Amino acid sequence: MLDTLTTRMLTLIQELREGKERHPALYDKFERAREGLLRETKNYRLDVPYEVANYNSRLVMEENVWYLDDYVDLMEGEYAEKDPLTMEQCANVAEACLTGRLKVNALCMGNIDEQGAREVTNVISKHFLQPSVPLHDSELPRFRSMMLPTKEEAIKIFGPEIVKERFPVKYQELAVSESEENNAVEVTLQAGAEAILGYEGLAMVDLIAHMAYNSAYNQLRTKEQLGYVVSAFTRKVAGGGWGLSVVVQSSTASPIVLEERIENWLKLYRQELGEMDPEEIAMEAQGVVSQLREGDTKLSQEVSSVWNEISATEGNNERMTTPAFDRLERLADELILKKEGSMSLTLNGNPRKTAAELKDRLLEIFDQVYAVDAPQRRVISARVFSKNSKEEYDATLQQPGVLSSYSDMRYLKEFLSTWPLAPYWSKVGQEPLSNAPQ
Repeated sequence: MLDTLTTRMLTLIQELREGKERHPALYDKFERAREGLLRETKNYRLDVPYEVANYNSRLVMEENVWYLDDYVDLMEGEYAEKDPLTMEQCANVAEACLTGRLKVNALCMGNIDEQGAREVTNVISKHFLQPSVPLHDSELPRFRSMMLPTKEEAIKIFGPEIVKERFPVKYQELAVSESEENNAVEVTLQAGAEAILGYEGLAMVDLIAHMAYNSAYNQLRTKEQLGYVVSAFTRKVAGGGWGLSVVVQSSTASPIVLEERIENWLKLYRQELGEMDPEEIAMEAQGVVSQLREGDTKLSQEVSSVWNEISATEGNNERMTTPAFDRLERLADELILKKEGSMSLTLNGNPRKTAAELKDRLLEIFDQVYAVDAPQRRVISARVFSKNSKEEYDATLQQPGVLSSYSDMRYLKEFLSTWPLAPYWSKVGQEPLSNAPQ
C-alpha cells in the first residue's frame, strides 16, 4: 500500500507537468484546490480578533514568518494575473521537494516490527532518496526567536519618548470584517530562551502561568467583566523563546483600556504571589507535576509526543541531536520538593527546593522579567481594533513604538538580536536566570 501511494505521488507530478490539455479533470481539481487555499488564507483575517492578535505577535517574535498578504498576492491580483500559478509550477516545486536535496527523519510506531520498519525505509529510499542528493547541514532552515527590546533598548529604536509608554512595542491592526464588534489584546512577556532557562527555569515559567490563568480570569473576566475571552498561558515561539501571554477580547473596552487593565492585573498578581503561603504554592506546583506526567491515551498522541521530541532537535549540532524523550518527566521533577532533612537532587542535578525556596525562586523570576518595573522586561502588545474603534486606531498610529504594517515590523527587527538556539536539555548554557548574560 505504501509503495502504491508513493508511486502515485510521483506519477501525479508527471501528470501535473503535462498540463491542462492532457489532464482536464486534474486541472479542475487543481483550480478548486487553489481557490480553496486562497479563500482559506483570506478568511484568516476574518478570524476572531484574539486569534489575529496571536498571529501578529508571531510576526514580530519569530525571525522568519510568511506574511499572509504575500500568499494572497501570489494567488490574486495584479501579480497573480501576470504570473499565475500553474500545474507545471506545482509539479516543479513538488519534484524538488520530494526528489531534490533531502534530509529524511523517520519514525515507525505501533503494530510494526524491525523488519517492517526496514521495509518502509526501503520503499521511501527507492522512490525519494535514491533520485535525490543529501541536504547538507548548512542548508537546513534555522528558526530563530527574536529578543524583544527592553524599555532602555527601545529608546535607541523609537527615541526617548518611549519611556512614557506602558509597552515599548505595540503591533496593531484594524479588524477586516465590518461586522466585527470585538477588540482584542494579547500581551506577551518574554522570559528567555531554552538555553538560558534550562529545565529549572522552564518549570518556574510553567508554574507562574499555571497560577496566572485563574488569577487573570477571576480579575479580568469575573470582577471587571471585560469580555468572555480571558486567558493567561505559557507562550513558546519557534526558535526556543518562552514567556507568558495574557489575552483579553472585549466588545466594551478598547485595546488601550485592555492594556491598562492587564498591566494593573500584573501588579495584583505579583501581590497575590507575595502573599501566598509557600505550602499553597507547593500545592499548585504539584498540580503542574500531575499535568506534565499525564500519559498519552491514544497511539496518535504517543506518536505526536515522540515525534515532537525528534523534530525539536532538527538543525541542532550533532552534539545536541539526541531527543529528550524523558523531557516532561525531567521538567516535572524540578517541581517536586525535597523532604525534610534530605539533600536530594533532581533528575537534572539541581538541588531540590523547600516550599519557601520554591516561592523565593518564583518571585525572583517574576520580578526580573514579568513585573511592571522588571529590569529585563521584554514585552509586546498585539492589538486588534474593531471597526467601531477606528477613530482610536487612527489616533494611536503615531504613538511611539506602534507598528501597523509588515514594513514596520521588519524595520524593528533590524535592531533586534535573537535568542540562542541550544535546547534546554543541553548542559551548555544552563545558568540560573538571575546570573544569565544580559
